[in-house]
Amino acid sequence: DGTPKELALSTTRFISEKENYLLLSLKNIHSVLEKEEMIAWQKLIRVLTHEIMNSITPVISLSETLTERTAEAETNDKDFDNMRTALSVIHRRSKGLLTFVENYRKLSRLPQPSFSPVNIPSMLGDICSLHNNVKLSLDIPQNTTIDIDRSQIEQVMINLIKNGREADTENANPEIRVSAYFEKENIIRSGYSGRRIFIKVSDNGKGISPEAADKVFLPFFTTKSSGSGIGLSLCKQIITMHGGKIGFTTEKDKGTDFVISLKV
Repeated sequence: DGTPKELALSTTRFISEKENYLLLSLKNIHSVLEKEEMIAWQKLIRVLTHEIMNSITPVISLSETLTERTAEAETNDKDFDNMRTALSVIHRRSKGLLTFVENYRKLSRLPQPSFSPVNIPSMLGDICSLHNNVKLSLDIPQNTTIDIDRSQIEQVMINLIKNGREADTENANPEIRVSAYFEKENIIRSGYSGRRIFIKVSDNGKGISPEAADKVFLPFFTTKSSGSGIGLSLCKQIITMHGGKIGFTTEKDKGTDFVISLKV
């Protein structure tokens, strides 16, 4: 179905009616590994941000104090001018680093979803109305309602639309398309048959390079000069906490489709 899988393989040898058999068992553990990976990233980010915050806060305070004191000194003194310039750079970069760290703290402080019934066509319509030239295509009934955290899913959609716009900057005719549709899913669980809703955000940009394709959901990774590298990581964390999946398909110079699937 196009989604990645990690398989756990176990083997058992046994004898039945004097015949030797080897039983092979395969189990998809992709979702389990994803959750463990997310927890590991959260722990790492907590440690890093704690240590950086402890170091950078006093640096900012000291640089502010020294900057104020040098302002009272003789401005025609070359040494004082150089020191004031250096302190200004220290203060500016320290503030920038503080903002950088605060962005990453969001990944480790994401609250658990607060589920409630949400009308999907209405929610998608509201999101698309906030953005110019975003086309909406619905292949689901207008009364389609599922239990989600609306605020968190809206955040995911806004991030994906923003990414699509940034991917389209070099396109003379940029186009973002949002679509929603159902697909039946057979689940091997006591004959239970479930259903999923798929929400797709498509752009007609330059596509994602093969080198970046397997890293787009990793925290800290970005191909943008001013990017923080947390947008898609945050999206994946939110969707995973909803029990859903997020993935993408991309084609060079034709665009990228990000697809979210959620249980109905």
